[in-house]
Amino acid sequence: MSKELKIEQARRILEDKLFQESVEALKQQLVSEWGTTNQHDVDSREQIWLELKLLDRLVGHLQAIFEEGQITKFTSTMRNI
Repeated sequence: MSKELKIEQARRILEDKLFQESVEALKQQLVSEWGTTNQHDVDSREQIWLELKLLDRLVGHLQAIFEEGQITKFTSTMRNI
């Protein structure tokens, strides 16, 4: 897959309302689950924390792909001036 196609797909995913709603719903669900864990259930809370971080990492990865493309486009434009 070309770099330009990756950038465009990352943009489409990040702007997709279903994706945005899904990420928020998952975050809310995980926070709710974390809030109902027993104070001694460290393993479950750590697993939920890891899941939240993984979700953030996925979104961050898509944002990095898109932002890198924007920087590359800007740099290319500046060179042509």
